[in-house]
Order: sequence, then C-alpha cells, then structure tokens
Amino acid sequence: MSRRRLFLLGGMAAVDRFAPAFMAAAGGPEAAIALLMQDAQGWGKHKDEYLRSFVLRGATNLFAITPDGRGLLDVDEALAKLHPASGIFIGGGHTPTYHRLYATEPIRSAIRERYYSGIPVAGLSAGAIITTQVCVLDPERSNEAPQVVDGLGFLKGAVVEAHFAERNALPDLVSAMATTRTSIGWGIDESACAVFEDEA
Repeated sequence: MSRRRLFLLGGMAAVDRFAPAFMAAAGGPEAAIALLMQDAQGWGKHKDEYLRSFVLRGATNLFAITPDGRGLLDVDEALAKLHPASGIFIGGGHTPTYHRLYATEPIRSAIRERYYSGIPVAGLSAGAIITTQVCVLDPERSNEAPQVVDGLGFLKGAVVEAHFAERNALPDLVSAMATTRTSIGWGIDESACAVFEDEA
C-alpha cells in the first residue's frame, strides 16, 4: 500500500518551508504538480508567489486548474489534468468557493483517488480547511448560520483553522469543533505546515 502524505499550510509564509518535502514526495524535479485555485484572476495575480518555491527547486511541470469567468469549472479538463498529476496543491482564498469547486463530485472523487494511490496533497488555508471529513463554512450573510459540509475526507474526527496565531483563532477553532462534534482541532500558524503520513 502506498504511503499517504498530507501537507496543511497555515498561510503563504509556509510555502518555502514545505516545498522541499512536498517536491520530494511528488517526484522531485520531474514532478507534475496540479495547482487548484479559486479563480483565474486571482491565479494570475498570485501566480509567481505560488510557483516560486517550486521553480527554485527545479520543477518545470506545473499547471493550474481554475474556473472560468463565471466561476464554473470545466470538469472534463480538470479531470484530465488531475489524472497525470504526481502532486496536488490546493490554494488559499474563499473557503466556500474552494469547497464548491474541489470538494464536490466528481472532482472530489478524483482528488481522493489520487491521494489514496499515494499522490501527496497539500492545502493552504482554505485548501487545508476542506481536507477534513467535515468542515465549517462561514456564512455569506451575517444573519445566516455556518454550514457543516463534507470535506475531502482525509482527516477524520478533526477540523482545521489556518492563520491561527495571527488571527487569534482559538475561539473559531473551538466553535468549529463544537459545531462539527469533532474531538481534535488543528490550529496552524501562517508560517507553519502540518504534515500527516497515513493521517497520523
């Protein structure tokens, strides 16, 4: 059975720290890394910031998966890009958007299939939050309640809070644990990366 490796980053400050281990797990300079982003505009704006740490370590096969201008994903194209990927990186931004794009079918099953075949998966901020079995999505309007939804299902019985120290997010983490009835909460600072092997 292939060893599973999950990298959860609390913020962009952690990318340089995590990149060597992720690149090694994904196949070194020959790695084919799929970067899953929330929109093409944001990807264009932050592209260099995301790619720099990988390129500095010799990566040349890096490709983005983004929705179109209407926020819709070309599912067939996304699946075709995910299939040969030797590493999957889920970016940060608006958590409900990342959940809608990548933690719902059929993309969810494709990511899970790659992960359980031994392909490393990384999530940054919003991307980290959706890796759990269940996660909490903040409401779009102040009069709405948070939503508890199924995530990608990699971490069982736990929830994740990013930007932990920087946003004094302990109350948010405890609230998410209570809302989801989970017993473990991972608070990850912006410069930190939590690494799980076979979810342990």
